Order: sequence, then structure tokens, then C-alpha cells
Amino acid sequence: MTPSSLPPNVQVIDPQANAVLTTSYDRGAEEPAWYESSSAVSAKHSPEVVNLALSDSRVPVQPFVVYHDDFLKVLGPNPKLKLIAKNETYPFAHEAGVWIPSTREVFFTSNQFYGDSKHQHRQIVISKIKLPEYSDTADDADDVLYEWENIAPHPPILSGNGGTNYEDGLLLCQQGSGLVPGALVYMNPKPPYTTRTILNNFYGRPFNAPNDVVVLPMDGSLWFTDPDYAQLQTLRRFQRLPNQVYCFQPKTGSVRMVADGLTRPNGIAFSPDCSKCYVTDTEAYDGRGSNLAEAAATIYVLDVVEQISPSGELSFYLANKRVFAFADCGAPDGIKVDLAGNVYSGCGDGVHVWNPCGTLIGKILVPRGIANFCFADPGVIILLNESRIFEMRCAAQGALVR
Repeated sequence: MTPSSLPPNVQVIDPQANAVLTTSYDRGAEEPAWYESSSAVSAKHSPEVVNLALSDSRVPVQPFVVYHDDFLKVLGPNPKLKLIAKNETYPFAHEAGVWIPSTREVFFTSNQFYGDSKHQHRQIVISKIKLPEYSDTADDADDVLYEWENIAPHPPILSGNGGTNYEDGLLLCQQGSGLVPGALVYMNPKPPYTTRTILNNFYGRPFNAPNDVVVLPMDGSLWFTDPDYAQLQTLRRFQRLPNQVYCFQPKTGSVRMVADGLTRPNGIAFSPDCSKCYVTDTEAYDGRGSNLAEAAATIYVLDVVEQISPSGELSFYLANKRVFAFADCGAPDGIKVDLAGNVYSGCGDGVHVWNPCGTLIGKILVPRGIANFCFADPGVIILLNESRIFEMRCAAQGALVR
């Protein structure tokens, strides 16, 4: 596919032009400037002045940025990005993004916000959005918003964050509050949204603030990150463990630390064949709203290694940690992988996509960035943008999506 044959919402960045900039530049991890320009601007312009003309719904005119031809396979012949939900009163769409195919619903958690005058404390709420049945004739108008609603789990999940599919429902990370520790909590996806705690301590030591979780299909073990954001944001006062990655085996009750040496481990995902584990380090996000240009904004990859105990019990551990990629804007937060092995992560200017070799192949530009997202139906990605939710149509299909 040549640039002249690309859809008008796709722009191609010349790698040579990207290597040496001819204009002044000086930015760190913050979001680059958003330039409002005509959609007719050539894609061959310098990459620091990409075409970001915005429509009234704040969707860039050219949101799909191609750095490598591999990204064209992700996009397919007719990629689309549209706004499907919004609420400017509070950041309702921040983390998780768990797709439940049976009900066509995506569950997600808000960012922290202050309640009304009667509730002067920070809170995090859980919501869900219903997706329609897609078809080639579906209405793609930008002003068509889907239904979403807040839900009230019982017992409550305190300061919910990342999540994943688990059993017949979903597993959410509880960051905790006050003296209530962080935990992994199962939630039924149907009213009254009953919950039960799966794990809330490491042999008596409370977790910091579990951030994201994924299930290893081979043995059903739960793998999750545990950074100190609850302490940085004063949700909880004390930190009793280093920032680490853990594996919990529900069948036996065994919990193990499987990776350390990360400043703030955040997102976690497995490759399609589960031979590799990707973990993001969001040190560049200081937990107080600032981006640190000198800090880690890195994705690490580790090998998933099979081990059999003397008693014949099968387990897995991580080995050979090495750098996979570094994000130029913000930090890589939520992370997912498609069936081709491409790695996606929410960053300060949208979603960045790398091929399995760690080469940045493209970006999905979204104003104010993306913390997390999820694959839904084949060719559908739901992007959580704090006060807005976007839907992307493309050719990619998420790995490990049920």
C-alpha cells in the first residue's frame, strides 16, 4: 500500500525524517504539542509537526501514524476512530477495560475524583458500557454515544484499578484504602455484582496497591504488578513490600514474587504463545500528576519458563529480563498483545504499537493520552481516555481474549 492509496485518516512518517529533526525541539516525557492544521497537510512533513487537526468531538483528523509498514497490517484498509462515550464532570474511564463477550459489556474503573459537598473524599467508581452488535452497515456517526452506567459491587472494591477476565466474571485489582490492603477481587458481572477477595497479602505482609493482573492459561495462575501508587497518592499510609511482580496459584494458595528490579511495575501481558511476559515500568509517572523526563518509561520482556517440582507439580517462573521498548511520551501503562505478537500500550499521546522485535510501528493518537484499553470483537479496540471512551475499528485481534 502506497501513501497515495492510504485512507485520509492515516499519515506516514518517513523514518529518515524522524531520525534527524531540522527544527528546534526540546521536550521530555510530556505530551507533544497538538497542532491544529488542515487535513490536507502532507504526511511528509517533519514528524514533530504531525497533522492533528481536531473535529468537534476531539478526534484527530489523522489519528493513525505509521512508522513502519507492519502497522498497515494492524490498521487494515479502512481504520476508524470514533468517540462513543463522554462525561466531562469526572474522569470516569481510566483503567481496567475488561470485555465480557456474553453480555457485550466492557467494565472499567475511574480515576480518583472528589465527590459532592457531602462526600469530601476521593473515590474511584466502577462502570460498564454496552457495545452494539457490529456490522458493515453500523452507524459510524461521531455523535452516536453508547449506554454506560456506574455499578456498585458488594462488598465494595476499594480503589479499583486494572482487571482481566476470570472464571465467569472478572478479576479486579483493589489498591486498598486506609488500613484495608491491596487485593485481587473477583466480581460477578451481573447484578448485584457480588465480590469475593481472592488474595490480599504476601504471607501476612499487605500488598502495596495491585495495579494490573493477567491469567496464565496453562495453569490458571494469576500474575499481577504491585507498585506503590496508593502510598504516593495517600490512599494508604504504609508500604510493607518492595514494588514487585507476583504469581498466585488459586489451586494451592501459593504466592510467589516473580520479578523485581522495576521502579513502578504497572501493566502486564503475555505473548500469544505465553512464552514471554511483558511488564511496563511507569516510573515516569510520579503519582502526583507530573511526568519525569529522566525516569523509566520502559517495557521489559521476560521469558516464561516451565518448572516441575519433585512432587510433579507444574509451575512457571520468569527469567532473562531485558528491555523491549521505551515510550517517548508519558509512560507505557496498560499493555496488550494481538495475535500477530504486536505489543500495544497506553501512553501520553495515545496508544503506541511495537512489533515483536520491539520496533515502534505506529501510534493511535488520542488527545490527553490513554491509560488502558481492551480488545473486544475481532477488529475492535476500546480506548479509555479519562473523560471519554473511543472505539477503534481495525484489522487486529487481541490475543488471550475469550
